[in-house]
Amino acid sequence: MRELKKLFIYVLLIIGTVVMIAPFAWMLVTSFKLPSEVNSWPPRWTTKSFLSSRIVKVVPSTGTVSTAKGLSLREALTFVSKKSTGLNLVVNDDPFYRGTLRIPLKNAKYSYGIDKQKLDEFIQKLELPQEFSNEYGTPEEFFESVFLYYKSGANPYFKRSEFTNNLLMTLDSLFDTIDTIMTFGIDRIVDDEERGNFENFLRAKQKDIEELKTKLEKFKAGTELVLSDKEIHEILSIINNYNFVYDGFNEISDNYNNVFRGGLGTYLQNIKFYTEVATYFGQIQSLVVDSDIIAVPMTKKERIELLIKRSEDLKDNKLLQEIVRNVPLNSVVEEFAKRLDDRILKEYELSSSELTSIKTLIGNLINIALENGIDVEKEASVSFENLTKRIEEVVGFNLSYMSTKSKLDAFAEEIDNSENLFKDITLNVQEMQNLRNIYESTIYAWKIKTAPAFVKDILVKEGKNVEIVMEGVHPVYFVDDNIQTVSLTFMFSEVVKNIFQNYVDAWNAAPFGRYYANTIFVAVVTTILEVIISAMAAYAFSWMNFPGKKILFSIFLATMMVPGEVLLVPNFITVTKLGWIDTYYALIVPWVVSVFSIFLMRQHFMSIPTELFDAAKIDGSSHWRFLWQIVVPLSKPVVITSALLKFVGSWNAFLWVLIVTNSPKYRTLTVGLQAFSSEVGTLYNMLMAAATFSILPVVVIFLFTQKYFVRGIARTGLK
Repeated sequence: MRELKKLFIYVLLIIGTVVMIAPFAWMLVTSFKLPSEVNSWPPRWTTKSFLSSRIVKVVPSTGTVSTAKGLSLREALTFVSKKSTGLNLVVNDDPFYRGTLRIPLKNAKYSYGIDKQKLDEFIQKLELPQEFSNEYGTPEEFFESVFLYYKSGANPYFKRSEFTNNLLMTLDSLFDTIDTIMTFGIDRIVDDEERGNFENFLRAKQKDIEELKTKLEKFKAGTELVLSDKEIHEILSIINNYNFVYDGFNEISDNYNNVFRGGLGTYLQNIKFYTEVATYFGQIQSLVVDSDIIAVPMTKKERIELLIKRSEDLKDNKLLQEIVRNVPLNSVVEEFAKRLDDRILKEYELSSSELTSIKTLIGNLINIALENGIDVEKEASVSFENLTKRIEEVVGFNLSYMSTKSKLDAFAEEIDNSENLFKDITLNVQEMQNLRNIYESTIYAWKIKTAPAFVKDILVKEGKNVEIVMEGVHPVYFVDDNIQTVSLTFMFSEVVKNIFQNYVDAWNAAPFGRYYANTIFVAVVTTILEVIISAMAAYAFSWMNFPGKKILFSIFLATMMVPGEVLLVPNFITVTKLGWIDTYYALIVPWVVSVFSIFLMRQHFMSIPTELFDAAKIDGSSHWRFLWQIVVPLSKPVVITSALLKFVGSWNAFLWVLIVTNSPKYRTLTVGLQAFSSEVGTLYNMLMAAATFSILPVVVIFLFTQKYFVRGIARTGLK
């Protein structure tokens, strides 16, 4: 029986331990998870971050715009977004940052191009939807526009949910039209035989619509967001089995046929057009890729060398080389822009605000020139006046140009040698744009191990987009090759980096270094001050006699009954009046006194034998000396317990820190965790990673001081 009781107690202890540890274990596991795994159902204790290989889903597209995130104002004034020249594989999965990347391009069909005249002959045979016309640029641009509109654009025509729902609604609308004609319009047909034929036709079409809807319903569900070419051909085949056009003629037949052509007929026209273009597109691709693409990330040193090599043609390439070797890689463009601006400011004795205004105006002129196919660098190299004359020749009367030019003329009247100033700024802006393009293609570049000859670069942009830059081959020829996944393999060191990627991202998502420093400083200072003040107060209430001691101590204890939330408003008003908002004073001063700490120490001080005090008094010891040389050393467990409780409380403080701080300069870790929550949702994996490295110091401190904590609580007789 006794053994059974022990077993029962052990089982309860094990269950209790699991219940206590499970939330912390789940937090730790979540901190390693990829974004898609956080909200997966059912929840799992595993994560793909520990795997040595991954399959990543991608969606091929062309014609995207390449822009750089995180530009400063200075960079934004000198950077014009550039249309991508490669095949873009948009990652429809969790992002990746390292590993050996394999893009399955082997056996894909492609072409070096097609004769425009042959494409014209093909297009003449098609029934073009209203969205397309016979006028187009190159054959590749025509194919690109077709695929972007139907399959790979931001909101493609064949988007599964929208297309199928709209198609079914169109069938419902046609069914309702037939019902209306049967009810109100059939009697308008004078010829009895024709009326009977038309009525039978309409009844048959209603049955066909019901049957067709049943067959099309299955296309609403699928693994891909966009219908595949196979599904599109199947839909076309199903619809072609039914003839909804009435070949006869009567008083209302045209109304019916017009409704069909404007509804289901339009869908049928678009489906036929796409399938015919896609079929022809496949036929003109006569070449086959001989290998997959394999690429690996570059080292920092390799990126620096590549950046220097690619920027050799810049007129200030020596300045760039100096900057690259002395500043962090992510600050190169900003520092280069600053150096160019400083040179202009010094040479022409301008103010920073004047330079910013002039650069904005010249940036507008450059955009107007680029939109009209003008070579800005070539024209401006002669003179700034030559550039403006060229723009006037091309654009004629242009309100935007005239407004910008008049503002520049106003600056020219106030600045000496303005013609050279405008020329230098224009060339600097162009050089910054060239550098930004070189920098972007370098900072995202991966080293190619194996690839077809026409592949020039592989750019992996923040793990969310893979761009294959090609030379001599237009990327549109690979859109139809059904590249749905790429594969990644990781070395052991890369697996370790993947595991802790959330910690790196979380640390960089906010100034956590500053938050850590603030938290440690506030927690340590408040702990030290509280221990000193509590020790002195506890000594006074335990060893010293003065009038009203018991009443005053009772009042102290009574304040413990007041909820802390009640004190927030008066404390905030006091701090505001003192001008301490967004300062360390507001975080420290209101919390250096703790009644509980005073009570805890007093109870322990009272247990110290009075003989020690008498002996110290005989030796001539003062109260101050007796407190710090005898009482406090004998009360080490209680003092450490009080300090630990205060440190943890200060470390975890949130509400007070939130309302008295306005900037990251004074905020602590708990408030910093808000960076991962917003109106659109919470990044739980990042939040758990940040929470883990936020509580780690407290856990470590507790592990080293737990024996003092337990001893202090036990000696005071508290449970």
